[in-house]
Amino acid sequence: EEEIRRVDMLENQIMDFRMSLVMICYNPEFEKLKPGYLEQLPGKLKLFSNFLGDRKWFAGEKVLPGPPRGLRGLGRGLVLTVSPQCPQLTFVDFLMFDVLDQNRIFEPKCLEPFKNLKDFMERFGALEKVAAYMKSSRFQKMPINNKMAKWGNKKL
Repeated sequence: EEEIRRVDMLENQIMDFRMSLVMICYNPEFEKLKPGYLEQLPGKLKLFSNFLGDRKWFAGEKVLPGPPRGLRGLGRGLVLTVSPQCPQLTFVDFLMFDVLDQNRIFEPKCLEPFKNLKDFMERFGALEKVAAYMKSSRFQKMPINNKMAKWGNKKL
């Protein structure tokens, strides 16, 4: 099924994208490497923007007739529904929200050229339980890295 293929492909791309930021954040040469990361960032974001296209969620727009079926182990193919007639929301949407948010903290204007990614972030952040968590005292935007990192290691 197309949605499962999209999830499998995207999961690996997201993790590579996340690791590219992590690698510079923990590198002693962080300040020297940062401009190169920022230079290639729009190209990576464009690929994700193209992959999302005009969909609401990264796996696709298939509407489920009822409770999700065909859940596979270890999260692969996991489909979460917001309502019985909601388009698919998968674990890669959670991963993508997180990594895009980290990059937005790193470079606040990075999503400006990508309306569909900004809309995705807004839509995901507006999900009832996500929004409630992000407004709660338990939510911390930073730190996103360990204290050994050169960036993202301090509370905002």
